[in-house]
Amino acid sequence: MSQAVNSAGSPGSARFARSAALDGLRAIAILWVFAFHARALLGGGLGSAETGTLTNLSETGLLGVQLFFVLSGFLLALPWMRAERSRYAVPSTSRFYRRRAGRILPAFYLHLAVLFGLILPVLHGGFTLFGDRLGLLNVAAHASLLHFLHPGSASSFGVNMALWSLSIEAQFYLLLPLLAPLFTGRRVWIALPLAVVFSLLWKATAPALLVPWLWQAIPPELLIYFDPVTGASMPYPPGALALFVERQFPGEFMAFAFGMAAANLATRIEAARSASAQPVRDTRLEIAALTLLAVWAVVLSWVPLSSVLWGTNWRLYGMPMLLVSVAFLVLVAHLGSRRPPGRRPLLDAALGNRALAGIGMISYSLFLWHEPLLRLVRMGRIAVPGVTSPALQVALGLAVAIVIAALSFWAVERPALKRPGASAPEPR
Repeated sequence: MSQAVNSAGSPGSARFARSAALDGLRAIAILWVFAFHARALLGGGLGSAETGTLTNLSETGLLGVQLFFVLSGFLLALPWMRAERSRYAVPSTSRFYRRRAGRILPAFYLHLAVLFGLILPVLHGGFTLFGDRLGLLNVAAHASLLHFLHPGSASSFGVNMALWSLSIEAQFYLLLPLLAPLFTGRRVWIALPLAVVFSLLWKATAPALLVPWLWQAIPPELLIYFDPVTGASMPYPPGALALFVERQFPGEFMAFAFGMAAANLATRIEAARSASAQPVRDTRLEIAALTLLAVWAVVLSWVPLSSVLWGTNWRLYGMPMLLVSVAFLVLVAHLGSRRPPGRRPLLDAALGNRALAGIGMISYSLFLWHEPLLRLVRMGRIAVPGVTSPALQVALGLAVAIVIAALSFWAVERPALKRPGASAPEPR
């Protein structure tokens, strides 16, 4: 998930101010993902027939991950886009890797220690899962953020399946210094269509090609799947293995590509504004972005979860259209944050209120902690007398998750953001 901490990927720099609207988008993304897991674990399971309802909208909450991917592509590629058009140097690859590691790993390793050392034994009745090759595989794969590259570790023992997207993010970080230059300048007109075609071809063909090979190449004791609701282990279902292949980095690259293309467009618009004496007016764009957000909320309340997971029409048309819309929304929110002092941007007013912006700031820690906490609520390990209805249990899970995420942010994430030398752009 995207953890670029402000509108330019350079925390603490006065020139690169934090965008309240982008924090609001982070909040919407993480709350949507939370709603998906809350529906699965506390709300009666997935596969509701109630289309056109908030229930169905919550079931499509797994798409909140794609919003994070677009944000990552946009925010982290901005320094490369600006380097081509400004006085700032091309970002140092080693410095970029150090900053990403310092931003992501401390909170992740703290979470991993608690998840495997405390929460997993509570949910599975002890440490027996660590006593075989599957346990060792999971520990090593998670410690290196490669857990989604092997089906045996992809479901994280069934205690925090949301971690799959963090593995995809780590792969994007690793490749970004090579990918971002391909999306600078006019190269984007070639790179973006190729990226879209590449992702769609992967989704359409890779499962059929690779699933039979995985069945033959991986020993049965390592080809274990954990049910996303109960956490029970079982041999891998063919459908789950196909979905595992489809959601590898090549299949998700399209989302990052749209984000990087939007970053390219943002730098062009910024350059045009700098050369123009005309006042900045983004109100119509902001109204269009908010309207698009509302339209997608209605549309996705009618899209069944099965269509999102398996539907050919959604894969070929729905998902690309959603990603274009998200990239447009991110672009307009970013441009509003770059407006000269004066009237507050409309998107900041709509999305950047204190509640949403606050949740957006702690979205990474909230992403890490919310699912295992919901599982503890489901088992009754986190409970309040009288709180027995699903709605109250969801509220309890959200409250506990926000408190723990806030503590993680202030104690672990914030010190990394304040580290000397982590903020200033490099002059050419």
